[in-house]
Amino acid sequence: MKQLLLPVITSLFILLSTSPALCQSADQQLQQADRLAKVHDQGSGPGLAITVKQNGRTLYKKQQGFANLEHRIPISDSTVFLVGSISKQFTTFSILLLEQAGKLSVDDPITKFLPELKDLPYSISVRQLANHTSGFRNNYDLNGLRGRQEGELIGQSEMVALLLRQKGLNFKPGKRFQYSNAGYVLLAEIVSRVSGLPFSTFVQERILSPLGMQNSMFREDPGVLVTNKADSYIKHEEGYQYLPMNAAIVGSTGLYTTTEDLSLWAQNYDKLVVGSAALVAKMAQPSLLNSGESIPYGLGLETKLYRGVKVEFHGGGDAGFRAYLLRVPEYQFTVAITGNYEAFNPLNLAYGMIDIFLAKQLDEQPGTTPPSYTTKELERFAGDYQVFPGLYITIFAKNDTLFFTGYGAGDGLALPPLVEPQAFEFPHRPHSKIVFSDQGLRWHFSDFSYPGQKVTLSPPTYDEESLHEYTGAFVNEELETRYAFIQRSGSLVATHAFNPDIRFRPIAPDAFISNESYFGRVEFKRDTQGRITHCLISGQKAYQLYFEKTDCP
Repeated sequence: MKQLLLPVITSLFILLSTSPALCQSADQQLQQADRLAKVHDQGSGPGLAITVKQNGRTLYKKQQGFANLEHRIPISDSTVFLVGSISKQFTTFSILLLEQAGKLSVDDPITKFLPELKDLPYSISVRQLANHTSGFRNNYDLNGLRGRQEGELIGQSEMVALLLRQKGLNFKPGKRFQYSNAGYVLLAEIVSRVSGLPFSTFVQERILSPLGMQNSMFREDPGVLVTNKADSYIKHEEGYQYLPMNAAIVGSTGLYTTTEDLSLWAQNYDKLVVGSAALVAKMAQPSLLNSGESIPYGLGLETKLYRGVKVEFHGGGDAGFRAYLLRVPEYQFTVAITGNYEAFNPLNLAYGMIDIFLAKQLDEQPGTTPPSYTTKELERFAGDYQVFPGLYITIFAKNDTLFFTGYGAGDGLALPPLVEPQAFEFPHRPHSKIVFSDQGLRWHFSDFSYPGQKVTLSPPTYDEESLHEYTGAFVNEELETRYAFIQRSGSLVATHAFNPDIRFRPIAPDAFISNESYFGRVEFKRDTQGRITHCLISGQKAYQLYFEKTDCP
């Protein structure tokens, strides 16, 4: 799922709690499921589709809202949605099919198949691309830096070419988990090179067709038509606006499908038509970092315990499309959800279905009485934290309440305490919380989490004369792009041929930050004579790209 610079969302999400009795009739379960789905009813706006199955039998199915608002086409059982990062399951499954056939190993270095990446500072394995521990720079940040917008027509070949020009990494492979779509674009390219087929053709022939997924396809050419496709939307004060999805990237995303087809895919995990039991187990196996720490993400699947049952899941989102697919393997229970508006968060709906239909198999809901804190007790969490390059947040305590704000932003947003130790709800985005530890904090957004390191900040001040030292043109070969830094109204500003101007403020000597996710921080570097020779530009998930200073204006 694509992740942009995390905004402070001030509108609160209305949560629905379900407390189904241990013994319910099928009608009662359906009524509860309908009430849960109705919370997301947009009336005459866009909507969703959901299919719930157990042992291959449909327990619940519903569609509501419109696939196309201009022509008033309602969402139906055959409406096709882009499911974003759920596509990653098909990518790793394809890799493992090739491994099963003896064509590759997940522990092979990627340069065996992608020799263009021989100049990377460390060796990366196929496995590390698949479990998001490769350190590879994320393609969305790279695209943003070179001025390519989400609404533009971007195909697979262009994206692969960009990634194969990269010469740096965010960190040493295996050091940490960092969700990266770039790794999966490269995995799709490996599938294509090893199999000799376009990725979309390989998946169609080896997975989709054998499983009877007749309404599913990967689109890696922006010009290819998708029959019965829903459009995606974003809501503004004046109503809904069409949010185009023109890019055709596969591997990390790119699968168009229905909830019924997703259910067929999930059913294959339990009753194999393609693959093997060993292959499926490998996907769900948690991964290990170099330190020996276990992480819940396997190969295209993540696992967790929910009320005492093991859940395997993956979400997805691109443009205004949102999707979620979860399985409870022990009970062969599946929930598949798709939606076509940006504000839709499917987690309440997905896990609410577990509460309803597996009520007798679940542990009791945990206690709901959180601890109370005094201001003095909360002060141990206070301070400034860096979450991404350029993104700093401030935590402070007053009136026995913990508050969150952007660095230097002033007024804060209250963080109510949770039952979990040292955890506080971030109520301005669904299923979000901040958990503190001796290492800093971890900011959880739905199924994602981001570490925050405590820092001490002492930003310098510059007059116009000293600020002038940072002006000039800087170029990067990997992105084939150029930025010019100028002075404007007492600030340093980056200009670009395609991107809007970006205003910076100093954060440390020779370092500046902005509010733009793909260009959050710039650090200027000097030679032995103290002259600036180059700068390092970092985005949310693409760190320290080398931009050389040039004499060309």
